[in-house]
Amino acid sequence: MTSNLLAALKSNQGKPSTSQVNPLIKAARDDDVVGCGKALDDPKVKVDGKDGDGVTALMHAAHMNHINVVRFLVERGARISIRDEMGETAFMKACKEGHLAVISYLKEQQLAQKKKGGPLGGGDVEKQMALENKRVLDAKDDEGITALMKAAEQGEFDAVKLLLDDGASLNIKDDEGWNVLMWAALAGNLEIVEMLVDQYDMEPTYATEKGENALMKAAAGGSWEVCQYLLNKGSKVNTPDNEGQTALMWAAAEGYLQVVKGLVEAKQQDTKVNLETKLKKTTLLLAAQFGREEICKFLIAQQAKVDQQDSEGQTALFGAAQSGNHSLVEILIEKKCPLEAKTKAGQTALMWAVIHQQLQCVQTLVNAKADIHVADDTGTKASDLAEGTLNSHVVEVLREAAKAMPEAKDE
Repeated sequence: MTSNLLAALKSNQGKPSTSQVNPLIKAARDDDVVGCGKALDDPKVKVDGKDGDGVTALMHAAHMNHINVVRFLVERGARISIRDEMGETAFMKACKEGHLAVISYLKEQQLAQKKKGGPLGGGDVEKQMALENKRVLDAKDDEGITALMKAAEQGEFDAVKLLLDDGASLNIKDDEGWNVLMWAALAGNLEIVEMLVDQYDMEPTYATEKGENALMKAAAGGSWEVCQYLLNKGSKVNTPDNEGQTALMWAAAEGYLQVVKGLVEAKQQDTKVNLETKLKKTTLLLAAQFGREEICKFLIAQQAKVDQQDSEGQTALFGAAQSGNHSLVEILIEKKCPLEAKTKAGQTALMWAVIHQQLQCVQTLVNAKADIHVADDTGTKASDLAEGTLNSHVVEVLREAAKAMPEAKDE
């Protein structure tokens, strides 16, 4: 599936590492103010010195909620706006972890430092400080993700509320076009989602330029509660993104049976289980690709097309074989998924199982009388592919099958 879902699931993005660090960073992590002071007595130790991930002592302290260390480091001149290798600041790290006292202190100090520097070009100081407050709250990391989005992603309701009360913007999008509602939906935090929609009037059906929406994120994150809420607020279960992927497809691929059942059985929604992506993949094909056996069984019971081939000619049987789920292979064969369907390159599900060295799936397909002698468009047979993998177990299964089912000789 094509999306930035993998990036969305980097919930530990920018977290401090546990690698060897300098004395100041060690003291900060240990919540040792005295140790921090001793470390800074060494002129070689810099207050903004970074570890291997570009994380400073202040960032570590903010992440770990060591408020006294945070205060000490700021008083000793630590820069609050400095960033690590992912573009995160100490303020962002505190927001992501929901450390309210640290969040408030860092914001106040950053504004105080700016105010101490004098008027920004003259004019209305109060107005300029309000703009600076907005700049601090709405700063983005290297992927365009704000502190508010990070707090929502981690399900930190109180931090989200604090940032909103302080004036954090709701209309900001990250580099993928996601807004804070989508991050909250992905996290599966119903309380934050409800607050954003009911109290702050965020549009529940907003979609990015790629066609992604909050319902898809909630489905991908496995939260039926959030999906149900968004459906009740007008989200449509069959709405596809630009690749043709629906919320149901995301839930099936990620393995969330409850969400799949909920979306299929959603009241006042005519959920279509046989919709196709641009690559002609259905929900069943995507579920099979990741070996989601129970979801495949449910979809088949809901009249999912078992003989569907995608744009490359693969059926659900190919996905099941690739994933190594031999019991799913058995179920699909039993449900009449074509045993000898071929890809555009002439490969069969048996060849696919061999290529991916899925021994039990190879055995299951052989037991089902899959043709071991058929060749692909290059003249290569399953046995040839097995020899190429150097997997002796797969080779032996096919050799024994060849003895039991010798190739017919042309007259």
